[in-house]
Amino acid sequence: MAKINRELLTILNDYELFMSSEKRTNLPFYVTQTKNNHPTSLYNTQSLTSEYEFGHVTIDCEMRDKSPYNYSFQILTDKVQSRVLARLDEGNGTHRNNIPTIPLAEQEVTTPHFHKYNSSGIFIAYKTNSLIHKSGRPLAIGEGIGLFCEEENISVDDNTTELIKVHPDGELPIEEDIDPLNGISF
Repeated sequence: MAKINRELLTILNDYELFMSSEKRTNLPFYVTQTKNNHPTSLYNTQSLTSEYEFGHVTIDCEMRDKSPYNYSFQILTDKVQSRVLARLDEGNGTHRNNIPTIPLAEQEVTTPHFHKYNSSGIFIAYKTNSLIHKSGRPLAIGEGIGLFCEEENISVDDNTTELIKVHPDGELPIEEDIDPLNGISF
């Protein structure tokens, strides 16, 4: 049986207002730090602001095994003990919504999928039409952040060409077909 977040239920209206409100963060999102407990993973956390206050809110990304097809994005807050408010998962996993009101055949949700609390305070996995259309092929991290921002009402400036940049700290983010020394005289 799925676990009910009773703490969140006491502030469910505030949660729903926050989740439906417009949010902003600095983009592109830089994923550069190596995780101490998972040296093959890169991550970063940065502030997420909203017109509706819901504690200290951040957005984070973890890219596992330095693979652009194995990652998660999360919205976190210090307002509830469980911290996670929403998430996008990608990377060969299945989530089981162990809820009696969901037919057994529909309880397993393959990646990519979103997570959010429902009106009963249960953190459920679900697919949007955008994710259903992506079924059968991995969702690259650059596309994933765009869908996450769209689903969670995170504004993206029209002038932003790249939503995410991934490179380990200490390494130059050299792009293919671009000479980093172009224009420098020796």
